[in-house]
Amino acid sequence: MLQQELKKYFGYDHFRSGQEETVQNILDGHDVLSILSTGAGKSLCYQLPAYITGGRVLVISPLISLMDDQVVQMKLNGEKNAVTIHSAIDTKERADIFRNLSNYQFIFCSPEFIYEEHNFRRFKSIGFKYIVLDEAHCLSEWGFDFRPHYALISKVTQYFKEAQVIALSATLTNKMMEDIEIITKRHFKIHKEGLNRSNIMYHHVNFDSEEEKDHYLLDALKDSGPTIIYVSSKKKCHELAEMIYKEGFLTGIYHGDLNYQERTTVQTQFINNDIKIIVATSAFGMGINKQDVRTVIHYHLPTSPSKYIQEVGRAGRDGKASQAISLFTSSDIHILSHLANEHGIDIDMLNLFEQGYQLNEEISKNIQYLLELYPLNQLKEKIQSEQNQKQYAFSFMRNYIQIDTCRRTYLMNYFNEHVTQDNHCCDNCKNANLLKLPNIKEVKFKTSYKNRLNAIF
Repeated sequence: MLQQELKKYFGYDHFRSGQEETVQNILDGHDVLSILSTGAGKSLCYQLPAYITGGRVLVISPLISLMDDQVVQMKLNGEKNAVTIHSAIDTKERADIFRNLSNYQFIFCSPEFIYEEHNFRRFKSIGFKYIVLDEAHCLSEWGFDFRPHYALISKVTQYFKEAQVIALSATLTNKMMEDIEIITKRHFKIHKEGLNRSNIMYHHVNFDSEEEKDHYLLDALKDSGPTIIYVSSKKKCHELAEMIYKEGFLTGIYHGDLNYQERTTVQTQFINNDIKIIVATSAFGMGINKQDVRTVIHYHLPTSPSKYIQEVGRAGRDGKASQAISLFTSSDIHILSHLANEHGIDIDMLNLFEQGYQLNEEISKNIQYLLELYPLNQLKEKIQSEQNQKQYAFSFMRNYIQIDTCRRTYLMNYFNEHVTQDNHCCDNCKNANLLKLPNIKEVKFKTSYKNRLNAIF
């Protein structure tokens, strides 16, 4: 039965691992939390039930780029009734979408957008069969930190009581799963597939200086194929891209300060192979659907295994051999430590707020949001718990740079997942050689990188 529906709506003969079980659980009427590896086709898990039942879907997603990419993919597959609505869309277009909201079957937005009262009133006017929490780990990782609207998602799940909630992610620990049930006030039927992506080889290199690191990076790019390089800041994003461009490689940048058109342009160029290398911050870390990324390089490591696996998961979505390379110098530890200790809200802020001190307007507003849901003492406990978890995750990644055992096993242990080693595993295991996929130097005229960006945009 489901095989026939899969063929009818998507043209596929077979489900990928975990998809059929997830779809069946949804069609059986359960609230479903499904953990499928990166690149496993999570979007199909809610799209197919929607097509079968004719139900309307609200997809709550963390990133504009992720929403836009999914809607573009759906439209390329012939779906006309999918729309994304967010703050980057101009006022007139947003008004047009709201006027025709009931005509769409798939509606994508962020938690912040739907939480605004005048927006929520519009959503209340139509019904939903399914509420999808895409990249559901964000509820746990961000809800009690710098995006408190994720912790308030029960406003949506409680108002639309008849709607089934579908939570999807590739990287959930047991604690995160518990958090999601508490935040949504729903009890889920859980389906968990293996997180391990056996086609991705892990390789780590320590350096004595940043100059050595840069030299290694430029040499690696000669044979890396389509590549994403992750850095910790927008400033470094520009610096590194310019350095790579001067070596002759067409290079794009992607970070949160680019406007909507700039982000879309770079993403489209990369997906179409007009440029082979992207230097990006974590804003490019989830859901980007380019099948043939062969290499993900972390110039700076992220602060948690969850973020690392999400970003590494951009590689090899076509199932072919790919690689995750991480680079480290001793000075990087200060960058990581700074990022790990950045908190949207911390205990000191809560204490100052309680004592009546004037805080940053955004922080005060975020605390007030959370106090709508939790008494102050309970909120302090939750914030402290999240800070402790962040420090544990940070220490786990700090240890990653110095282990001499299997890197894949080490990372999967964080998610309580057992894996077996293979010949294409990591630099600490046997026979794990880097790929050789030549990148052609295509820069013909030595214009500055800044001028090239201006020409593109």
